[in-house]
Amino acid sequence: MTKISLKFWRLSAAFEEVARTRLCESSGSEHSAAEEEKEKSEDLSELVDSFLERESGGEGDWCEERESEEESGSCYESKRYGAGLERKKQLLSLIGGEDEGGERRRIWAEVESAWRSLGSGSTEEFKRRVMSWLRHKGFDAGLCKSRWEKTAQSPAGDHQYIDVISTGTRYIVEISPAAQFTIARPTDHYASLLEDFPRILVLREDMLKAVLRLICAAMRESLKERGMHVPPWRRNAYLQAKWLGPYKRTANVVPATTKVGWAGRSLVGFETVQVSSNGCCRGELVRKEGFGADVVGNLNGMHL
Repeated sequence: MTKISLKFWRLSAAFEEVARTRLCESSGSEHSAAEEEKEKSEDLSELVDSFLERESGGEGDWCEERESEEESGSCYESKRYGAGLERKKQLLSLIGGEDEGGERRRIWAEVESAWRSLGSGSTEEFKRRVMSWLRHKGFDAGLCKSRWEKTAQSPAGDHQYIDVISTGTRYIVEISPAAQFTIARPTDHYASLLEDFPRILVLREDMLKAVLRLICAAMRESLKERGMHVPPWRRNAYLQAKWLGPYKRTANVVPATTKVGWAGRSLVGFETVQVSSNGCCRGELVRKEGFGADVVGNLNGMHL
């Protein structure tokens, strides 16, 4: 009904415009009644033909006008395609760009070397071996474990990843990052975004935050196009909790046998890292002693 009303309004407005034009043209000149009626009929026929032709598939300015009224059809597809290209460009710039000093590139190169030497994997054991490799190469690397409680918007969860701290800057290292962003029935555009992710991702925290915003927007768009809802574990808040929420960090080459409690649960081999709400470290307690009695003695001095 709305579309019919809009068409009727446009056709009516066009008729009025022609009528005003005819009135201006006839002032100052004389026409017989028969000639005038014939000319009006021809003008009306041309106007209707033009209107119907434009309604049936015309583009250009009419396309832009229709887009402002409803985001559908070829105009909307063109706009969405342009937005998708811009998002892809921003994503590639973030995950493939360089930082000052080339520290990201050096970290990535060593993780790549570890990948080739140790084999692929995503388990805690493999990540710990990669972390140990980085420490052996002189990097301040650690194995981090984030954990968050259930909220009204997100389910509870935990995640393990590697980080490297260099001159006060924290870099997040994620192996096989695309696996963290898979969704059901992805569109071609979203699938192409996942293909852009390298098998090893090294990003500063601020860059990772920007990547998560972009990928979550693309997720919503893909799922919406498929007529599906966005699950809680694919929302921005949940994904940010994985890498940017509170975490505990260890630099132990092998898991310690002593369990450190955390909110009624246990963490094996992780040291205490106090973090603020935005994920920044306030302090870190590092255990350098051996295992056994020395470890128990150190745990007594921990403040959780």
